[in-house]
Amino acid sequence: MSTEILETQLDNTSLKPQDLLNREVEEIRARYARRHDGPPHVARAILAPEKLLRFQERERVILRLLRTRMRKPLWELKVLEIGCGYGGNLLQFLRWGCCPWNLVANELLEDRLAVTRELLPGTVSILPGDASSLAIPPETFDIVLQSTVFSSILDPEFRKRLAQKMWDWVVPGGAVLWYDLRFNNPLNPDVRAISLREIRELFPAARIISRSITLAPPIARIAARFGAGIYMLLASLPPLRTHWLCWLEKVPTSNCAAPTIVPRKTVAMNETALPKAS
Repeated sequence: MSTEILETQLDNTSLKPQDLLNREVEEIRARYARRHDGPPHVARAILAPEKLLRFQERERVILRLLRTRMRKPLWELKVLEIGCGYGGNLLQFLRWGCCPWNLVANELLEDRLAVTRELLPGTVSILPGDASSLAIPPETFDIVLQSTVFSSILDPEFRKRLAQKMWDWVVPGGAVLWYDLRFNNPLNPDVRAISLREIRELFPAARIISRSITLAPPIARIAARFGAGIYMLLASLPPLRTHWLCWLEKVPTSNCAAPTIVPRKTVAMNETALPKAS
């Protein structure tokens, strides 16, 4: 074991739990600061064919879940996104028909939050800072969304704390909507993939509908040159998909049974494979 690692471990043992959480928040800031994904990069992303196809694929799956799992109409849904970045996901919810006054955006990084304030309508609530420290009453939102936030949190205890907060904020019948890495990125040591087993451990009471999604970027760039058909063909192969998209449903107490995971091979096939709302 290197001296640097040993010193870090010894240093951590002297810190209180809250100090460790605060340290992880600062390390998350540093990890994002090393990335180059500012507004110009985001604005250009949709022009790349493979990224457009990726966005459309994810949009289809999310809309299918909203149609089959939510009993409320879109304009009544209350939605919170933690780590909203530049607000792109919430703009999607607005385009689908959600009301801006029912949307809440949270973001840790001040530079991203400044862009979000400019892009989103003024009636969207903005909550800055560490999501795990937000003072939100329990059972407030129909959907709590996270997109590639947990893979940037390397501390296991911080993940557990944030997952519990998110779960508490969801109303019975609502869900945590999850999109994150299922494989590690060998070129980025600042992220760590999250297995379906770990997702289940983070949300033990959830009814989980899971789907592997998103064609691996190196393959996607090549496939997109040959058209959407080739891209979709390769994207239909589970081993080539890099992310999990999960619907972590909070079953109302009156209907509560043992938590279940819908088999991957079932939900990955087609629209009819998704369970219908009872």
